[in-house]
Amino acid sequence: MSQSLSKPDEIRDSLDQDTLDLFWRFITERQQVWYRRVVEGQQSPWTDDDILQEYRFTNVYRELDPGTQYVIQHILEVDASRQDKIFNVMLYRLIGRLETHDYLGFQSLDDFDAAEFEAQLKHRRDELDETVFTGAYMVSGYNHMGSSDKVENVAALFDELTADPNFFDQVLAADSLEDAYDLIRAQPGFGNFLSYQTLVDLLYPVDSYDGDSVLSFSPDDWSSPGPGAQKGLKQLVTEFNGFDRLAVMRWLRQHQQEEFDRLDLDFPFLETEEGDPLELSLANIQNCLCEFYKYHKILHSNGRARRCFRDSEARSGNELRSIYETAPHIRVPERSKI
Repeated sequence: MSQSLSKPDEIRDSLDQDTLDLFWRFITERQQVWYRRVVEGQQSPWTDDDILQEYRFTNVYRELDPGTQYVIQHILEVDASRQDKIFNVMLYRLIGRLETHDYLGFQSLDDFDAAEFEAQLKHRRDELDETVFTGAYMVSGYNHMGSSDKVENVAALFDELTADPNFFDQVLAADSLEDAYDLIRAQPGFGNFLSYQTLVDLLYPVDSYDGDSVLSFSPDDWSSPGPGAQKGLKQLVTEFNGFDRLAVMRWLRQHQQEEFDRLDLDFPFLETEEGDPLELSLANIQNCLCEFYKYHKILHSNGRARRCFRDSEARSGNELRSIYETAPHIRVPERSKI
């Protein structure tokens, strides 16, 4: 990792023991759900945990989400400029539906036509009666574009973004991951959550760059905990005493294996191409904290998750495995290894 941990003992002492244990047990069981479903090919339910059976939680590894694999395989691996890839990732993450981006096709900054873009989205929505935008998260910050029609506002947003091609060069030339994040965050429609999701997409290693990523940083360099992750940290930390949220996240990142060992948890790691365990990155820890907050509040009857899990609407284990088998730089573990 690029930075050493400060005050590790103080951070460990600040964590509520029972909640910390629950955090590691939750992410292990969530990853076991994925393993039983995809690797072992079991039929649902894949867990005895009532909450995990009823509600939808994202994967422990963000790169296992089909939407993220779409970004990797159909945007990052395209034979195009890094600037075009940044633009398409931003477009995809704001829209939030891979089916919509697939319908539009990969967009080029040189040829982008906002009017044609708007017409395509309206055709898909109004003529084909297809959902255009995601309902998984809220996107705001573009209402000042002047229309009551979301499609028109989004088209205007990207018309404005493409009018300044230097922005994409500035992102590529950023001195740090945080600087790149700030540049994306400054764009209309890209709040804290969406900016960080875009940033993490640009850090995945891809074959088109011989294992490098669009941005020359690591997902372990820095993280911006979103609202959900901040709430998850609030459940874990009894008192922030001279350190910040990022320091706690780094502690979780660096101590995951010994914590699994301490609790005798059989966490089914993904593997690198060389067959080594692929530990959870700082970006994945951020995501886990957000999901843990949802789990914790349901467990303690402090609220409900927005989305329930419907097996009938989910992809099959075979369909998921076919996605992962073509994914660069990760391997689905063999059943005998867990």
